[in-house]
Amino acid sequence: MPSKIVDLSARSKIIRDEPFHVHFWECTPKEYLELLKSPRKVLASMGIEIPARCRIETTIENHDWLEEHTRGFTAANGTIVCNVGGGNVARGVYRIVSYGHDTTSIGKFKKKLLHSPEQEQVGKKA
Repeated sequence: MPSKIVDLSARSKIIRDEPFHVHFWECTPKEYLELLKSPRKVLASMGIEIPARCRIETTIENHDWLEEHTRGFTAANGTIVCNVGGGNVARGVYRIVSYGHDTTSIGKFKKKLLHSPEQEQVGKKA
């Protein structure tokens, strides 16, 4: 089952009030292959229920890199696939954007955050 599942709608009142969900999760190449084969089943296992009338669209940002670094999505060699999914609710689509990378890149890059973790949005105090 995928890990590091974060419901960004739960983390932010602003997103929670919008007519769509926003989720993040990461998975191994094998788990990702299962997601590609049975997206509704895998999403449901994470608690993300997608109604039959809602289509699922998936974009893989670096498909060729993933294939090369995972021997066709079969190798468990430190490669992970991070995913951001959003939609459903008032929209008839749930879109997943996926990006594969090596675990050594976690925490490696300095990010410039738009606001502090305590703030709900830019320019507003907690």
